[in-house]
Amino acid sequence: MKKVLLTAGIVLAAQSLFAQVWFTKTGAVSFFSHTSIEDIKAENNEVVSFIDGAKGEFRFQLLIKGFRFPKASMQDHFNDANYMNSDQFPKAEFKGSIVNTKAVDFKKDGTYKVEVSGAMTMHGVTKNITVPGTITIKGGVPAVNAVFMVKRSDFGIDVPSFSSAKIAQEIEVTVKCQYAPYKS
Repeated sequence: MKKVLLTAGIVLAAQSLFAQVWFTKTGAVSFFSHTSIEDIKAENNEVVSFIDGAKGEFRFQLLIKGFRFPKASMQDHFNDANYMNSDQFPKAEFKGSIVNTKAVDFKKDGTYKVEVSGAMTMHGVTKNITVPGTITIKGGVPAVNAVFMVKRSDFGIDVPSFSSAKIAQEIEVTVKCQYAPYKS
């Protein structure tokens, strides 16, 4: 009888844990840069991400070639060896946690201001970053929004000298993810 109760307790604890984990394969990351010639913008809607509310952990991962541009030539330039070199560095990822986890009640609808801190890896370089954002809980399910700046040079992203004046040093990055409960 004790073994049955213990097993039932473990199952209930696991269900409770998974109730605090959310997942998406359709998150969005976009970036924007204003230049004197034209604005550069792209969006990737195939971002894989999860949140573990109990631990306050966040993870995001995307394929660099998943970014879509208004012009095919921009997309080709972005992925070539002179810029993102997406054949050699196919992914970008972020692994981090909510700095102020106690500020978020994952069981109560509302919008919560957070800071997320962790390691961002892009172009073969890993750098610790901290960014502000919001977590909106609606019907027990979170959505995440964040806007922050990334310096190209922090990640070793250079461009050929003939075009470096056209591309800004800092790029505005926007993250938007709507999650669903994780099912094991």
